[in-house]
Amino acid sequence: MEHRQNTRAQQTRERLRAAAHRLFLQQGYLATSIDAILAEAGISSKETLYRHYANKEALFVDVLSHLTLEQPGFSEKLAALPTPHDLPSLRQALTQLSREILSMMSQPGYLPLVRMIIAEAPRFPQLGTLFFSTVTQRGLAIITALLRAAREQQIIADVDFEVVARALLGGLVSYVLTDLLFAGEQAQLPSLDRADALVEVIMRALTP
Repeated sequence: MEHRQNTRAQQTRERLRAAAHRLFLQQGYLATSIDAILAEAGISSKETLYRHYANKEALFVDVLSHLTLEQPGFSEKLAALPTPHDLPSLRQALTQLSREILSMMSQPGYLPLVRMIIAEAPRFPQLGTLFFSTVTQRGLAIITALLRAAREQQIIADVDFEVVARALLGGLVSYVLTDLLFAGEQAQLPSLDRADALVEVIMRALTP
């Protein structure tokens, strides 16, 4: 019985998330109402939505999370990253992570949402704040944790971890912005070897 209830709850949450995602892209965040999300999901009761989400912001965060760091399989890939114990293992961990991040940011469902955030952030600055805390800040934390672990093993120089993490993540973001988001008809998926090249630059800066 409990298993069936959990399954139904998960299915309801997925319907709400998918409906909200579609409407955010079609209408924008500000123009999308709770009533519209319920209608799109085929759910009649607001109580059902509020059992899963405190408000529309929480639903938006779930949409973002599901597309990025909480997408199915990502936590398993994160757990499988090698623990840095020497320079080759650190390079391997950063390369695997960077490739996953670049692939994640290049997926079709992610970019339209970023366009919507950029368009609406001037009128609703909290969208940018939500994006930063849900995606950017967590990505930086993952990279920083790898760097700290490497420093504890004394295999890299004593550097500003936040600066290095921002340099790596910012480099990955730049490929998505220039090759996909702002390229118009010339848009093309950035090659994953760009992630490898960025990591190589970072590794040279980290070598004692």
